[in-house]
Formats: sequence, structure tokens, C-alpha cells
Amino acid sequence: MFAPIPFDEDFSLRRATPADYDFAHTLTRSNMIGYYRRHGLVWRSDLFLASWNGSENYMIEWADMVIGVLRIDQDVDALYVHDIHVISTHRNRGAGTFALESAQAIARRRERRTLVLRVFVDNPAARLYERLGYRHINVRTSAGSIRQMSRQVD
Repeated sequence: MFAPIPFDEDFSLRRATPADYDFAHTLTRSNMIGYYRRHGLVWRSDLFLASWNGSENYMIEWADMVIGVLRIDQDVDALYVHDIHVISTHRNRGAGTFALESAQAIARRRERRTLVLRVFVDNPAARLYERLGYRHINVRTSAGSIRQMSRQVD
């Protein structure tokens, strides 16, 4: 059994490079495939690639090791968080909070008023989003299995 990794807030964010794509795709698919199956959806790598090419992509690092991915997009009013994924050995240690706080800082610098994300209705990460001030929007997609949440930028 692995020894637990101590909590450490020493996270960093860097722009993804083309070399990061395989890691991001594999991590995202691995983290999402159970939700896709439960909700009758089909994972499509071609759609992930198109989204990757159209998004701003960042790698979450800890101790000089890539542990996750943050993917965002924006319009004139809002910053959209497409994905936050963290490898299983580093979950529940603050990386998700760090990624969301980083997204908020980006939104603030770009003078966006709102942060928006989508989450499967049965994803426990929704509790983290609520603790950080995100509220459910009465919009559901994919036959009701995905819910949008938003919060104002501080």
C-alpha cells in the first residue's frame, strides 16, 4: 500500500504544450469514463481533440511533477472551466481548489464577470464547487445528466 502524500499547497500552473496532450487525454478519459457509461454517453477522442485545440490548456504541477489538467475558454462575459482533472494519488490535497482559484484569477485579470463549469449530477466534486461559491444554474444538458454551475468573479 502507498503511503499517503502529505497535503501541500505548493502547486503551480503552466501552459500546456503539444507534448502534454496524451497525458491530458488519458487522464480526462480515465476520470470521466465511469460517468459516461453510467449516463449512456460515448467517449469520443476526436471531440476531446477538437476541444483541446479550441481551449486554453494548463497543466497542474506539484513538486515539478504534472498531476493534473485545467482547461478553460471564454466569451465577453464569462470564463468557462471545461475540465479540471487530477491524478488519483493527488486528489483531496488542494489541487482542485488551486485550479479553481487559478481560473478565478485569470477571469479577474481578463475582467470576466462570471465563472461557469459543468459537472455530472452524481460527481462528488460538485460539493467542492459549492463550497467555493458555485451555484446550480437551471440548465441541464445530455438528457439531464450534466448540470451547469456558476459563480461571480470576486
